[in-house]
Formats: sequence, structure tokens, C-alpha cells
Amino acid sequence: MWSLLDIKSYVVTKLPFAGVVQKFGEGVPAQGYAVQCQLIILDVESQKTVQKFICDYHIDCLGWSPDSELVYCCTKKQGSIQIWNLTNPMWRCKITENPLAVAEVHWAPDSRHLLVTSEFHLKVTVWSLVSTTTAVIENPKPVKNCISFSSCERYLAVAERRKCEDFISIYTCYTWEILKFFSVETKDLSGIHFSPSDLVIGVLEAFTEEPKVLFYSIDGRILGKYIRFSMFGFTSFSWNPDGKMIALGDYFGVVTILDSSKYEEIISYQETESIDCEKTTVYKVNPKSAEHDASGGVSSDLELFEVLKGRPFVLSSLATHSEKSKSKHAKYGIRTLRFSHCGNYLLSLNGSFPKVLFVFDLGTFMLSSVVLHHYKIKDVSWHPSKSLLALCCGSRNVYLWTPTCCISLWSPFRGECPILSAEWCSRKDCLLLNGKNHSALLYLPGVDPHPLGVSQDVDLLAA
Repeated sequence: MWSLLDIKSYVVTKLPFAGVVQKFGEGVPAQGYAVQCQLIILDVESQKTVQKFICDYHIDCLGWSPDSELVYCCTKKQGSIQIWNLTNPMWRCKITENPLAVAEVHWAPDSRHLLVTSEFHLKVTVWSLVSTTTAVIENPKPVKNCISFSSCERYLAVAERRKCEDFISIYTCYTWEILKFFSVETKDLSGIHFSPSDLVIGVLEAFTEEPKVLFYSIDGRILGKYIRFSMFGFTSFSWNPDGKMIALGDYFGVVTILDSSKYEEIISYQETESIDCEKTTVYKVNPKSAEHDASGGVSSDLELFEVLKGRPFVLSSLATHSEKSKSKHAKYGIRTLRFSHCGNYLLSLNGSFPKVLFVFDLGTFMLSSVVLHHYKIKDVSWHPSKSLLALCCGSRNVYLWTPTCCISLWSPFRGECPILSAEWCSRKDCLLLNGKNHSALLYLPGVDPHPLGVSQDVDLLAA
């Protein structure tokens, strides 16, 4: 556990416009900023501009290639994608999907092919950045997770809809030729998910009268199934990092853990209003900290959360009268399930309790922590290797959860600038905090390249 007194070093980056897209490179300590038509690459440690590229249109989204050498910038309505090379600034590529707009863009694992899903999911086009050839995949099903790559990076699975039936096509990532085409036992498939450790595809059917999860091999054999006899379906699906467990969430706030060897239920737990177990730690943000956050005052750089001892503790007691009157319009069910990268913990966000974070200990299969906030949780992010979780709630604080404590950190933003998202750098113990008009890097002990308490401002337009 880091010393709390050392978490004080910030590097602040001022951004002059709203709608800024910021991403870390997966393998290099760099940030990509999109400001209108400009793509600006900054070094994480020095905060100096490494490269600057000018695109033809206003940038809607950007994405790093897996090897962090290339960055695409997409303008969806124009159907335009431009790719830039960080190691060779003279190289560039432009892809046009006219007359169709772009719905989604995905990098292939080899970082030299780009998968572009057209508007209305009419097709998926595989663009080669090496040979300038293309391959077209017809009839992708218009669902969020209609494509998935295997962990070995050799196969691509695509969910398709033909003549009112669901199918899965398996493609090789070398030639993009189809290897296998088979039907699945679903009425309305809602997503496919490759196992992170094996050639097993999890097929989710979430919105039927008999919601279920089916597991197939890439040759079309069904390996197992889990059926939930309920009038409401699943809302979340997540593989454990080692592929040994699957987490499911439903509309009733039930979290189910499956064993991937037999595809049977290990444990099922419903998130209710009452916390009865004495072994579950209930954290609540310090009321004084919340008052300072609302008023703009600063009492200290960090504060520990208050630990509530009384049992049972009722979560509905946190809601105001107006919030209770609006509860009938709330988005019920488990809206987010994420395993920690070490595989020891599982976080859950429940639409019925938008200000509450639930953390499960997978070693004991018990609810480990419940974290209570004064604001709705906007974003959560696990550390790439440690049992450390960052949260932001649209306030001027960022929150860190560990198995032993929960901390509230005052952000370096000046004035009223709520934190809307947080993202860990994969190679450094630093956290990228994104607000509407500003961003900031929060360095944690052990990798702090700057003296404690020193801030450095960078203006992107002047860079």
C-alpha cells in the first residue's frame, strides 16, 4: 500500500475546448488529444508535444493500434478515417466509407488492419494498411458486441443475422477468409465474447423470455449452456482475465458467477437495499469533504472515507425525497461488471443504486466492500496490474478504492471542472483524469517523475 502522504504530484494540461478525446498509448507513455481537427501526441513524463497532425474534418473519436505505432482519427458522419504513424510522420492513410457513415472502428490484433462497421451495420470492411486490399463481411448483426477476436489473435468471430436466424462466422486473421459458418441456438442473439484464455465463444441471449448464455467452440460444437428462467434478461457479461469464471448481471440486481470448466453456477448474489454482513466494509465519503466539494473549498489534498459499523445498513436511506420520487424512472439492473486485472475482485454498478459501488472478493465469494458516494458514479477504471480502483462521480474529486481503505483525492482542476472519466496508463502508475475543458495526470508514489507538490501547465494551442 502506498503512503497516502505521497499522493500529491500533479501535471495539469489545459484544454481550451470541450469535447476533447484523450487516450493513452497501450505500449508507450504517450497521450493522444483530439482538439477539433488537430491530433496532438504528448509525452506522458515531460508533457511535451511529440507529434501534431491535422485532419480533414472535426475528430469524433480516435484509437491507438495495439502496438501503439498508429492512431486512427474518425469522423463518423463524413465516413472518413485518417491513420497516422508516430514513428514515421510522413506516412499517412485515409479511408472513406462514402456514401455510408461509420458506426464503429476496431483495430485488428496485428495493428495493420482496420475493421470498419458501416452505418446500420450493413457490412464490416477489413482495410489492409500494408497491401491496400479490402475484405467485406456481410450481414453483421446490429448489436453492440457483434465481433470478437480470439486471445491468440488468429481468429475473428462475427455474429450474423440471416432470414431471422442467428449465425456465427469464424474468419482467419491472416487472409480474412471464412473458416466456419454455423447456426446458434438463440432466438435473438445480443452479443458474442471470446474467452481470454481459450478458443471458446460466449454467446449471450439477453432479451427473450428465456435468457441464456451458450458456449461454442470455433468449429461450431456447443460446449455448455446456462439458462435463467426469468421474465427479464441479462444486462452484463464479463470473462475473468484467466478465463476460468464468467460474471453475469441481470435486471433484478443479481450477480451470478459461472465456472467455465463445467459452465455451472458457482454462486449467485442479489444486491439489495440492506447490508447485513459484518464482514462487508461499508465506506462513506466524509460529509465535510462533500461540503467542500460543493462549495469549492479545499480542506486537504486527500481524505479517508468514513467506515460505517452499524448493521443492517439500508442503502435507500441515502436517497433524497426527490430522488425517491424519480426512482420509478431509474435504469434498473446491473449496468457494469468488471473483473480486476489480477482476477481477485469484481466490481458491480447497479442502476437501482447509482451512487453505490459494490466490490466482490472472488477468493471468498463474498461482498467485500460497498462504497457510498454523494453523486452518481460516472466512470470506474481498474489498475492494469494491482488491486486498485479509480472512480469519478462528476465532482471535483477522484476516488481510489483498495482492499484496505478508500481515499478521496482533491483534483488539480482550477474552478468548477468536474471529473467525467479516468484512465490508467498501462506502463506508469499514473491516472489520466478528464474533465469537460481540462485534463490532469495524477502520479502515484514509486513512479513520480516530478518533485512532490509541483505543477506544470501546458497550453495545447501553443504547443
